[in-house]
Amino acid sequence: MFSLIARLLLIVPALIAGWFVSKDDISYWIVALAIALVFIVLTIVVELYVRPLLARFRFRR
Repeated sequence: MFSLIARLLLIVPALIAGWFVSKDDISYWIVALAIALVFIVLTIVVELYVRPLLARFRFRR
């Protein structure tokens, strides 16, 4: 189950890396990994900071 979730999450960075780097290039997976790390960091930031702010503003109304 965990491997299925990981594969689904890594499809998007692989597609984005495919726009900028040829899949036959050696650095393709390095670029895909860098994009995946950025997505992971952005997900953590949204979970830690944006969701509590949205919840706070939702209850004020």
